[in-house]
Amino acid sequence: MRGNLKDNQAKLDSYEKSIKAALERKRKVIMESKQIAYDMLSELYGLEGQALVDTATIEHTLIGKLTASGMTYDKIAELADDSSADTNGDEDDDSDSDDNADYQTTFFDNKHTPYSD
Repeated sequence: MRGNLKDNQAKLDSYEKSIKAALERKRKVIMESKQIAYDMLSELYGLEGQALVDTATIEHTLIGKLTASGMTYDKIAELADDSSADTNGDEDDDSDSDDNADYQTTFFDNKHTPYSD
């Protein structure tokens, strides 16, 4: 019987070494994946280090608030797409009405009043 216990212990030790080696390989793959994700975010935002972390945290918090208020991820994506579509540098979404509003009150300029005589 003693021979079998010794053999079994050797097998267990071998399995432990294999498990440790597999866990180390898994850890390396996880670290590589984290680095790839960091690099992608850094390229997307044009930021690194703490500035990238702060920006991602702010965005995550904002998305959390929007979803908590009932907005879907699809609606949030549409909102993000719409806000980046403003390429003329004008921050107002209603630029058409701004152009029209400039001339709405011009008919008051030449109005004759009884007090002007």
